[in-house]
Amino acid sequence: MGHTFAECFTLDQNFRINREMRNDACLAYIQSGTQEVYSPTQKIVARDKESILMKCGNYIANFRDVSPMAQFKSVVFHLDPEVIKKAFGEHELGFLRVKRSGMRLDPALKIEQNKLLDSFVNSMMPYFNYPTLVREELLLLKLKELVYILSDSGNNEIVSQLLGTLYTKEEIEFDEIISANLYNNLSITELAHLTARSESSFKRYFTKYYEESPAKYFKEKRLEKAAGLLKDSSLLISEIAWDCGFENAAHFSDSFRAYFGKSPKVFRV
Repeated sequence: MGHTFAECFTLDQNFRINREMRNDACLAYIQSGTQEVYSPTQKIVARDKESILMKCGNYIANFRDVSPMAQFKSVVFHLDPEVIKKAFGEHELGFLRVKRSGMRLDPALKIEQNKLLDSFVNSMMPYFNYPTLVREELLLLKLKELVYILSDSGNNEIVSQLLGTLYTKEEIEFDEIISANLYNNLSITELAHLTARSESSFKRYFTKYYEESPAKYFKEKRLEKAAGLLKDSSLLISEIAWDCGFENAAHFSDSFRAYFGKSPKVFRV
């Protein structure tokens, strides 16, 4: 085939990585563990037997709660456009040409557990165990099977649309990316990655657009949201810290006290 179709992925410790998929789209099937994927417009969390379908674009992948005793395992299927055409023949891809609704699709989609997809992944295991026995014709058949399973999933129309535009990178407005990730625990470097800018270019553009540095803007917005949750919800302080994008409760409490002059606990009374 000339391209990697599938690969097994195992981790025994937490891991976080920026991914730039210029000419690649993929399906990540989670065998065990938890994977978080941040796209420019959303955060997706997938667990055992769930999958994430991703178009080409920029992403951040975070693998958490991983240890030697609780390994993360997944199978990643690479969906190369030329290989898909080779497997189907262009005249057979009409079922992917679903009429667009006019609304922009998010670049990634979570797929709930699917019995057919479970069986498909299990059927791939012998190919990983005996790679020298794999023939190209077999892999092309497996690719066709995977595409048909995906297009016939519970979100079949959305999946078909996404499959039909896997290699069309969406142009997403800068402020839309910022708004979508305002309360996610992402660093400035990671936010720059999602906007496809260098960190220095991101900071310059952000300051020009919002008339504040990104660090100051994000901290203020997150603290203001936290203040509202402290007054109007019964969430634990640690839960509020997490929901507002702080890495831990201690950091949140220190930042809150410096901004409001009171600890979160006193502010809530």
